Formats: sequence, structure tokens, C-alpha cells
Amino acid sequence: MLARALSLRLSAAQLASMLVAIAVGASSIVFAEPAVADVLMLGVIVALPVLGTLRFGPISLLNIALWLGLCALGLAVAILAATTSVAVVHQLVTLFLACGAFVLAGFVAEDPEPRFHLIMRWYVVACLIATLAAFVGYFEIVPSAYDLFTNYGRARGTFKDPNVYGAALAPAIVYCVWMLLRSPKRQALLAAAVSLPLAVGLLITFSRGAWISTCLSLAILGWVAYISGRRRADRMRLLVVAVMGSLGLALALGAVLQLKGVEDLFTQRANLDQGYDSGPEGRFGGQEKAFNLVAQNPLGIGTFTFSEKYHSEDVHNVYLTMFLNAGWLGGVLYICSVALTLYGAFRGSLRLGALHGPFLVAGAAFAGVAFEGMVIDSDHWRHFFLLMGLIWGLADARAPVLDATRRRTDLPGVGVVRTSQSGGMTRQSARDAREHLSARVET
Repeated sequence: MLARALSLRLSAAQLASMLVAIAVGASSIVFAEPAVADVLMLGVIVALPVLGTLRFGPISLLNIALWLGLCALGLAVAILAATTSVAVVHQLVTLFLACGAFVLAGFVAEDPEPRFHLIMRWYVVACLIATLAAFVGYFEIVPSAYDLFTNYGRARGTFKDPNVYGAALAPAIVYCVWMLLRSPKRQALLAAAVSLPLAVGLLITFSRGAWISTCLSLAILGWVAYISGRRRADRMRLLVVAVMGSLGLALALGAVLQLKGVEDLFTQRANLDQGYDSGPEGRFGGQEKAFNLVAQNPLGIGTFTFSEKYHSEDVHNVYLTMFLNAGWLGGVLYICSVALTLYGAFRGSLRLGALHGPFLVAGAAFAGVAFEGMVIDSDHWRHFFLLMGLIWGLADARAPVLDATRRRTDLPGVGVVRTSQSGGMTRQSARDAREHLSARVET
């Protein structure tokens, strides 16, 4: 009976992993909404609790409570919106994405290290699919696909917008760089081969926000990897990757600039002073209007009211947008969730152990997205919620901590294995033993 129950448990875990992998792997195909990925994620949200493959902790519970409050306020303020029905739908989509992050957090927390890598590897696959489409269209490998996979001369792949495509590539690039820094030689070479087309895809989006946020994420990754590295070989490898990566990027940029019309577009996009940014009707003028509206309307003005009544386009600042959509309290709840997520990520990344790398990758990538939110509305970006779910799940997992003052082989409890009444290792004990072993190998 016990063996049969164990077999069913493993089958449930495998099925859950397959559902998550398929949903994440399709997350880049978003020509229209609802996308295929949304339907698949709905299946994940429904199926994983039924399969019993989740474990929720205080971090994910606290954050989902913040998001439930934010969405409730957004729905209440929707009565003030210029178009109430549109505002309601927007808030319901936000709730759906937050629930998806919550379920992914429970999935990761139940078995953190392998499930983190499962999600990130399939996320890299999703970005490669989008990048392949971007290359087919942008380089006119299939001439008829140019309009389908580009927008105003900028690659967008299977996304609706070049800016979203560029931002979505950043977490995949960060993960590949981390694999370059810490993986065995064969896996590191594979990560290098994968990161090159992703970097070229990022370049041809001509998204200033995505460029800057990716650089910020990689800078955070490199800095934390340097200060937490205990071996000289790790720091030397970091230096080699930084130098070789910079040279490779420079060569790729030089090759892309040889294409007709690319140099002029690159020069234009690299300039921080864009014509549509300045002036009262530009991006920064719109943000000034939004700030004044926030100060005058503590209850908010409702979703999309700003672009329909006060300005010609959206706010292009997700923090101001949240205050307008859900009032002062809703804006504060959003900032609290982002801040708590960042705190949990970097608190975990500064602790040596089996989850040091996952925390660092997710935290560095999320920091870049959070920063980019100051110049774009990222409230419905799927990778934003995916990264949040990863961080919540990692924070809720019982990750081993290796204190630098106790770096001995006889750490208390490492050699202790709890057994079940049948004489075998318990499921939790097996996972703890594996994580302790991974922690000692990594450090």
C-alpha cells in the first residue's frame, strides 16, 4: 500500500512538472490576449492544487494577500473609470496573473532547487522560440514574416511589442550567465551558445529600457557573485566571462550595425533624448500629469482613465499607474509587494547554500524589471509575475544556510537523517540531505 501511494505521489509530481513546463515554454507566444500561455496557466492554477504538489509558506501568503487587496481596490475604483467594463477586465487579469504567481510559488517551495531550474530552463526555451521568430522576421529570412515579427523596424518576435520582448529576454540571459559562472564545462559551453542569440535578439529590439534593465541585472549578478565567491577559481571565471561576454557582445553589435538602416536606428534609439519623451504631451510630461493626479485623487481615477481623458498615451510608469488605478492604498500595497520580494531575493542570495544561485538569478532579474517599471507600464508582464512566484517559493522553502563562522565539515545536523516508521528516509529528510550536499559542493 505504501509503495502504491508513493508511486501515485511521484506520478502527480511528474504530471505537475509537465504542466508547468508546457505553460512556461509557451509563455512567449502572445500575439493576442488571452494567449495560449494564459489558457495553459489556467490549467496549472486549477490542476496543481488538485494534484497536491504545492506547499505554501508565509512569504507567498503575505504577498498574495497584498495582491488580493490591490485588486479589490482596483475593482472598487473601476466605477470611477472612463470605461468601467474595461477597467474591471484589466483588474481581473491582474488577479489571474497574481494567482498564477502564487501557485508557482507553492510549486517551487515544495521542492525548490530542481523546480526552479525546470522553470528557468523552459523559460529559456520560450525566449529562444521568440528569438527565432524575431530573426526570421527582422533579417527577412522569410520576407513575408517581416511585418509579423517586427514593429517599426524593431524586432518583437512572438510578442506584441518590442519593449516587452526585450524585457522578457533579460531573465533568460541572466540565467545563462549564471550557468556560465557556476556550471561544469559542458553545461557552461551550452549556456554560452544559448546566450549569444538571446543577446542579439535583445539588441535588435532597440528597447532602451530593456538594454538598461538587463545591464543592471547582470551588474547585480556579477557583484553578488564576486562578493559571495569563496574560491579564487570562481572569481577568475567571473572575470573571464565578463571579458569574453563583452567582446562577444561588441562583435555581435558590430555585425548587426553593418545591416542597411540599422546604424541610423541604433543611433536614434541609443539617444536618451527622444522627441516623444519631452514636452507636455511627451512621456515625461505625461508622468508629471499623472503625479499631480495622484496627489489630487487619494481614491484614484480608475484604470485607463488617464490615457482616455488626460493624456494621449499611458503613464509609462507602473508605480504611478497603480496609484491611479487603485488609489493611494493600492499603490502602497504594490510597492510593499515589490519591496518585500526584492528583500527576500537578496537576503537569500547573500546566504551560501543550495539556493544561493536560484535566489541570485531570480532577484537580479526581478530588480531589473522593477527598475524598468519606472519608465513603462509592466503591470501585466508575465515574466514579472513568474519571477515573483519563483522568489516567493524560494523564500518559503526550507533552504539550508551555511554560516561563514561555522564552515566545518561537522556542521550540526548535517549527518542526521530522520527515518519513517518503515525504516526509510522521509521525503523531507531526503530533500534536506540533498540540499545540504548541494550546499557543500557549491561552496
